[in-house]
Amino acid sequence: MISGRRPISEEVIMAKRKTQKSKEKRVRINYGNFDPNIPVNDFFEHLNLDNPGDLEEALENFIFDLESDYFLLWEAVVCEEQGLKLSKKQNELLGELLAFSDDGDDDQILYINEVPRPKEPWYEIARKIVPSLLVEPFRTDAIMYSVMHEGWANLVDALEEHAQDLSLPEGVESPIDIFPRDLQHRLWLQTCFDELSGLGQDEDLTLENEDQKERVEWFADLLREYKDTVQYFDLKLETLLTRVIIPSKD
Repeated sequence: MISGRRPISEEVIMAKRKTQKSKEKRVRINYGNFDPNIPVNDFFEHLNLDNPGDLEEALENFIFDLESDYFLLWEAVVCEEQGLKLSKKQNELLGELLAFSDDGDDDQILYINEVPRPKEPWYEIARKIVPSLLVEPFRTDAIMYSVMHEGWANLVDALEEHAQDLSLPEGVESPIDIFPRDLQHRLWLQTCFDELSGLGQDEDLTLENEDQKERVEWFADLLREYKDTVQYFDLKLETLLTRVIIPSKD
């Protein structure tokens, strides 16, 4: 089951989407305009997203890069190079970087903390990682890496807190909407299924055990919290059981 705080609810996300639409539009950075001689960082160079261990590492690295402003600082540098308007936060970060730089003002920045600029936009990296988090159908007796249980919720939290000043692709108004709506709903549903995770893994992990029966209430509470997802899939008991596989005795 998901540990720590619960992921941000759909209602909160929808409210934030409406607020963000009223804000000034973000710049569109041309990542295809880099000089081929400029060094770049290939995020996936040593990672295979089909390997759960690599997937977990990729998501952890991505969230760290969000939290440490790696993406935002490099976007500030690129905006400055391309003559694009910087946000207040980007101006602050770039000012701090230049204040501690030993290079001249006219020297192009090639490395920050010995790491070059990302090869592709942050949202393209995220779009490559997230589909691999999806497990369909969700088997409660399967033993999975924690990234399958907590990854989506952790990423959404990080996007809400650290991606608000980052660039967005054309036609997208909020960070979470870089992902297709259908994929979002599938992952929210997987978040709900996680309350049932573990059933069938051990003889004591069954709904026949009094200590495990509250899982059903937790699951129902999450379905009510993510009612938009329930409506999106028009979920009924029969269709629900095609998406989550639980032991027959449960």
